[in-house]
Amino acid sequence: MGGRHPMRYDFRSDMILSPAFDYWQAKCGARVMPRRRDIDPTEIPLRLLPNLQITELVDGGVRIRYRLVGTAIVNAYGAELTGKYFDQVFSGQRLEHVKANYRMICIEKQPLLACSRYVSARDVHLFCARLVMPLSEDDVNISQCLTAMSFHFLGEASRRSGESFGTSSNFDFANSYSEIVRP
Repeated sequence: MGGRHPMRYDFRSDMILSPAFDYWQAKCGARVMPRRRDIDPTEIPLRLLPNLQITELVDGGVRIRYRLVGTAIVNAYGAELTGKYFDQVFSGQRLEHVKANYRMICIEKQPLLACSRYVSARDVHLFCARLVMPLSEDDVNISQCLTAMSFHFLGEASRRSGESFGTSSNFDFANSYSEIVRP
C-alpha cells in the first residue's frame, strides 16, 4: 500500500473518477472534506450515479457498512451489497487490505485511489479503479465515504467457480495498490 506503483493509474483521465473527484472537491468549499448532506444526487451527472457508493464508518471505523451501492457496482461484483458490513463480504487478507485503505483515509483525511485486479462472483476478470473520498460532519472525523468506481473487464471468464469476490484467493495483491490523492 502507498508509494508509487509501476502501473500507476491516471484517475484524471478516467471518465468516472475524474468528474466524481471534481464534484467532491467542489463540495469541500473551505472545508477539508464535505459533509454527507453536501452530496446531492440531483447535482451529480446521471452517468456517474451507477458507479457510486456511499459507505459508513460505524463505531469510529471499527466496522464499515455499505449504505448505498450503484447498479454498475452491483453488476460488476455480481452481488447486492447495500446494508452489508465489509466483514460480511470480505475475509482474511482481503478484509485487512480494505480496512487498511480506510484507516489511511481516516489518518490523511484525503481521498484514496485504490486499484486492483480480481475475479468477480460472476467469474469475470476485472480491473477496478476506486476513488474513495471522505465525508465528515465536523471536518475532523470521517463518518462516511463517497466512492466512485471504474471497471475495466479483462477478458474471458475465469475457470474458477464458486468463489466470492470478497475472498483473498481471487484477489491479485501483487497488482493492487493504493495511494492518497492530494488535491
